[in-house]
Amino acid sequence: MTKNNIKARSAYIYDYMKLLKTIKKIIQEAEEQYNTASETNTPLEELDRLEKHYQDSLKLLRLYNSKQEKLKSKKK
Repeated sequence: MTKNNIKARSAYIYDYMKLLKTIKKIIQEAEEQYNTASETNTPLEELDRLEKHYQDSLKLLRLYNSKQEKLKSKKK
């Protein structure tokens, strides 16, 4: 591996970890918002919206993981 390849790979790994951390933070925030709302007198429509937001954030993580698996399999 050349020095440039090592730098590029390091930057990719850093970006990967940063994006993964961001996705996990989005999921955590969505879950907390949903749980907080479900413990109060929040209207059902708002609970549905918060639940959808939480489910969508989980889909984002699954999509991200599937893309990473495809990249790993291409490298082999």
